[in-house]
Amino acid sequence: MTGGSKQVSPLAPLRLSAPAGARFHVRSFRRFPVQCSVYYSSDEFQGTGIAWNLSLTGWRVDGTYPVEPGMVVTLCVFLPGQHPTVFIDRATIRWSRGQEFGIEVSSIKAEEQARLEQFVTALV
Repeated sequence: MTGGSKQVSPLAPLRLSAPAGARFHVRSFRRFPVQCSVYYSSDEFQGTGIAWNLSLTGWRVDGTYPVEPGMVVTLCVFLPGQHPTVFIDRATIRWSRGQEFGIEVSSIKAEEQARLEQFVTALV
């Protein structure tokens, strides 16, 4: 190829099949692989676990107490390294498979959000 110009040929549309009734949600933020301890609780239970990936608005956790989609929990997340612990006032369980589940952050104090943003920015 000469002259430095590149030709790009269009790709055929990608078609993915999904089970009937499946709902997909496009994430607002990129998730990052981590491994940090988490305490999660509600009025009815307390559990501990490991967060395996995180973003500013969501997490994937393996926990000791099984949860169901729609449940609301509070979280205490021990970020790795010298980063301070982050407290999440309210998070909603979005999916669960046994002891593994995904959460969406619903309510977090501004100073906690700032600490989380600082941690995530360092991962980029």
